[in-house]
Amino acid sequence: MAKRSARTVLFLCTGNYYRSRFAEVLFNSVAGRMGLPWRASSRGLAVERGVNNVGPMAVSAVKALEALGVRAAEAVTRLPAQVTTDDLERAALIVALRQDELLPLLQERFPAWVEKVEFWHVDDAPEVLGLIEQEVMGLVARILGGGKRQESPPEAAAPERPAVKEPARKPLTLKVGRETAGRRGKGVTTVFDVPLDENGLKELAATLKQRCGTGGTVKDGRIEIQGDQRERIVAELAKLGYKVKRVGG
Repeated sequence: MAKRSARTVLFLCTGNYYRSRFAEVLFNSVAGRMGLPWRASSRGLAVERGVNNVGPMAVSAVKALEALGVRAAEAVTRLPAQVTTDDLERAALIVALRQDELLPLLQERFPAWVEKVEFWHVDDAPEVLGLIEQEVMGLVARILGGGKRQESPPEAAAPERPAVKEPARKPLTLKVGRETAGRRGKGVTTVFDVPLDENGLKELAATLKQRCGTGGTVKDGRIEIQGDQRERIVAELAKLGYKVKRVGG
């Protein structure tokens, strides 16, 4: 069977140095773990305005990604790039990270694309990376479930949705429980009904082990984390964009 080519989401900000770069790398990490046929790229609408930017990408954004366990050497070491018409044409979905900042630039430089852009409301400020993470997880959830953002998404992306929605028919609610039987009192927290392949399960297990500070494994299609980590794991999975249900006691 031929490998399905990935669709592209294009993140836009002014200088392609901080917000859009963080969104690009985070989206690609999450999409890769979940086996989604999507890839992200990012560009700036006015890269020439970033005269005070030092280095290829904001250090604070790189450190925030590393704190999430995300490392992407090539993505964080390339220089900021100016968006082109070809970039816009290749994208199945275009996201501009702040409307009142970027809409005037789009109207001036790419007026034909204004109606095809989804706008978020992310300021150019150090504290916004958590909001970008939340928005990216929401976008991934929409791609998986076929839902729409509260604010109307771009109509340009809608006609292409049916071709990539079949993977979203998998169960999307993960279950978290605890098991002690046959373990001599040393229980484990279990995560199952996860819509990931074996490699994706191992990557997610590694992330959960790191954030819980304990050991664990993947066995029979489910994740086992040592100890009673249910509350922490439910919280961490929610941060990653999953719907979670606790089962058992």
